[in-house]
Amino acid sequence: MKVRIAARGSRLSVKQVETVSSYLNSRGYETEFIEVKTRADLFSGTPLHEIGKGVFDKEVNEAVLIGKADLAVHSMKDLSALPEGLKILATPRRENPSDVLVSDYELQEMPAGSKIGTGSLRRTNFLKVLRPDLQVINLRGNVDTRIRKYLTREYDGIILAEAGLVRLGINVKRHELDVHDFTPEANQGIIAIVGRPHLTELLKELNDEATMTVARAEREVVKVIGGGCHSPLGVLFQMEDDRLTGIASYSDGIRRVSASVSVMDSPEAAGQALGRALLKEMKNAGLIS
Repeated sequence: MKVRIAARGSRLSVKQVETVSSYLNSRGYETEFIEVKTRADLFSGTPLHEIGKGVFDKEVNEAVLIGKADLAVHSMKDLSALPEGLKILATPRRENPSDVLVSDYELQEMPAGSKIGTGSLRRTNFLKVLRPDLQVINLRGNVDTRIRKYLTREYDGIILAEAGLVRLGINVKRHELDVHDFTPEANQGIIAIVGRPHLTELLKELNDEATMTVARAEREVVKVIGGGCHSPLGVLFQMEDDRLTGIASYSDGIRRVSASVSVMDSPEAAGQALGRALLKEMKNAGLIS
């Protein structure tokens, strides 16, 4: 049996597909990579929050819906609401979810006026709160492109997800940002494998239950707060014994508010509790009415 796997054509996407392909190949399945262009590829110079929802995933999932592919592989942080008929079949073990500053300097040591590149509204707003004296400049493109622009000194530093650098094997000087100051995007560091429900059993042994649990909790917070994957919202849950411990942060670029929970409950209930707690903090700070 041949399993066709759809994804974007970036080097990171291909690496993520290789994780799934290796698993399937080891179980006797032939695999085929189906490259899909998305709106994110077509509008590479536009800030992500200005393009709209589904910029990384819509066309990839459509390849499965129309029968061109059997599975879709995504960076789960970019995955919006799934169309009817598809579900998240598996999430391999999560990579480090933290953001990192690629720079010779740590964030608190950056000289005033330094140019920091990012295409993320969340990272931009968090950075403006922590270091309002820095210049934040829009930076889009795949990981290799962004690293190249940093190395040619177009920027004094860039902010990226550690997971992408690890998966690509990129060895560059970087500084991990504290999750309380720079709460990661929901599902950062997680690969999502999407398909029709009847293929769930095929990927059962690739799925990491702890990763799936925290992923569900984080996505529930996004639902409560609203705004999708390109809003200035950070969410991170961790499993600690039987407890789900989570932090969520939101910023308008002037203020940043946070909330946390530690509960023994379902991932959906834990996410809803954290979402409600953050909404309360946002209202108290005047970020929402």
